[in-house]
Amino acid sequence: MNVAMSSPDAEFSRGSRFLGARFFPHTSDLERQADWLQEFDPLYLYAYPVNLDGLARIFEARGRRLSSLRKIFSASEVLEDPMRARLRQVFGVEVSDNYGSTEAFLAGECPHGSYHVNAEHVLLEIVDDEGRPSAQGALGRVLVTTLENHLMPLIRYEIGDYAIAAEGPCPCGRTLPRLEKIVGRVINLFVDRDGKKFVPWDLFRPMKEREWVTQYQVVQRDLGRFTVRYAASRSLTSEDQADVRRHFEEILRSPVTVEFERLEQIPRAPSGKFMAALCELAPAEH
Repeated sequence: MNVAMSSPDAEFSRGSRFLGARFFPHTSDLERQADWLQEFDPLYLYAYPVNLDGLARIFEARGRRLSSLRKIFSASEVLEDPMRARLRQVFGVEVSDNYGSTEAFLAGECPHGSYHVNAEHVLLEIVDDEGRPSAQGALGRVLVTTLENHLMPLIRYEIGDYAIAAEGPCPCGRTLPRLEKIVGRVINLFVDRDGKKFVPWDLFRPMKEREWVTQYQVVQRDLGRFTVRYAASRSLTSEDQADVRRHFEEILRSPVTVEFERLEQIPRAPSGKFMAALCELAPAEH
């Protein structure tokens, strides 16, 4: 018997209906996704952030909303604050992010923005490069110990993610351990000239400000060399490119080389996820 094909998750994803839920392929054309959502008019929407961003652009251009929508849930990719604000503006509802992996559902976001660990089912640790517990507020590697996986228990399993542990109690009143921010996978982290890993989201600001850019991806090729891939209705001007380079050098505090590639569409990873940041440094450099 093929366990994967007969698992509850497999049956859930294959079914076209489950407790009123319906499914639509996340890799399909976004215009088709928008048409389907308008026809279905769901109460709740659960999708990847990259899909939600594309759908927001389409609904904003159409001047439409989903009249029955009560809340949006996101997962599988890092949900940035500007995208969260855009989704609130376009759809008129709150957005709640979830943090999970193939191995377990790890944490859920409360109304105050904390990611509360699913501590009844998993033990989640944030550790530094030496395996010691990271200080609160510091970036660290995510280790997972599953508490209910009787078939294949995992003990301090490194899933390849980085996160930041939160400080102090949460205003929502929940006492579960919490995370301040989900940073993403190691390939989403960049490396500065001192060899330190850093979260690259601040580099994206010039691309975010150009609303006619529908997709962008920043790739670190070397310590001081980057490629900005983008999909847009027009090419970046020389002034646009100079602004991006200037911003990179301000953030990184050193001269950099930035190349630009305009694409019709930026491809997703084999998993179907979209990566706005991608580090191509060799493991020894990373």
